[in-house]
Amino acid sequence: MRIIYLKCESDQSSFDQTVREVAVEREDECNWFGKPTTDPDCPTLQWPKFAWKEVKENGSGKRSHARLTQAPTLTLKGEEIDAKTKL
Repeated sequence: MRIIYLKCESDQSSFDQTVREVAVEREDECNWFGKPTTDPDCPTLQWPKFAWKEVKENGSGKRSHARLTQAPTLTLKGEEIDAKTKL
């Protein structure tokens, strides 16, 4: 089992900035699945990669994103709407 440190993706002060130590049981393209090491009785939780970033123990580090398709950009032109998808 691998230990990782996760922090909220947003660095805004209105979000909890606590670094969570997680024992990862498995991982897929979009999520980590594991238990917080501070509570061994906690059930396995899903930690979505779009909402959490992997950091070093002290809270700094790189972002670890899942490959997610960006939502289409809509541009208004008179009465028409052109949908342009950025990949």
